[in-house]
Amino acid sequence: MNPEKDFAPLTPNIVRALNDKLYEKRKVAALEIEKLVREFVAQNNTVQIKHVIQTLSQEFALSQHPHSRKGGLIGLAACSIALGKDSGLYLKELIEPVLTCFNDADSRLRYYACEALYNIVKVARGAVLPHFNVLFDGLGCSIVHVW
Repeated sequence: MNPEKDFAPLTPNIVRALNDKLYEKRKVAALEIEKLVREFVAQNNTVQIKHVIQTLSQEFALSQHPHSRKGGLIGLAACSIALGKDSGLYLKELIEPVLTCFNDADSRLRYYACEALYNIVKVARGAVLPHFNVLFDGLGCSIVHVW
């Protein structure tokens, strides 16, 4: 991950914590992301919401570094929680990187992906039904890795 890169609206402290090897620090970063996204929802700032989700997906959840991937997953789940009923508007962007992580060789990362997906689906509820086939396929692939 390039430290010179601008991850705005994510602060440098959030970026640093998302990349940390300690779960507690990544959790603190997720809570900060949740606050940030709640502010964007209150302002109806969809551009910034999309930018946060895209950054978490591309720069973190799909990163080559395992701690960054874990940080991206918990960050995407935090976005979904902050979006609440509006998370259905961003489901495709929230779900795709999580499903990609289901195929990771690291079992802990697959666990974090399952946890993130649970939190996303828990908030989205019925809005997730149009994505059911993709979710079912992704879960099926993850079961193959376990056996």
